[in-house]
Amino acid sequence: MAPGSIRTGVFVLPNNHDKGVLDTLIVQCGEVIYPKHLKAARNFVESFDAQDKDHWAPFDHEKALVAGVASILQPGKTNTVTIKQDLWISTETASVLNHLISFLAVLLELT
Repeated sequence: MAPGSIRTGVFVLPNNHDKGVLDTLIVQCGEVIYPKHLKAARNFVESFDAQDKDHWAPFDHEKALVAGVASILQPGKTNTVTIKQDLWISTETASVLNHLISFLAVLLELT
């Protein structure tokens, strides 16, 4: 790469290896930092019949889990607010985010 050239890259969520979406990664972080909340959200989401979820896209289950926890952490706020203001993305969840952090460090030439 030439000095001063534009750096680009592609990172496939959640970890550049497995299928998923941003919410997949956020749920993995939630398992570390909010296990009790996530367990309750999982119980709630799973309490609904398959017919209640038959219109869901492949990763809507993860989206529903994040929304369930977000509703407890920041009632009435969006998922984005809780992801920004709470501990989903934190030093405690860095191990889950390691692939993304490494990718960004190389891309931004921080290493």
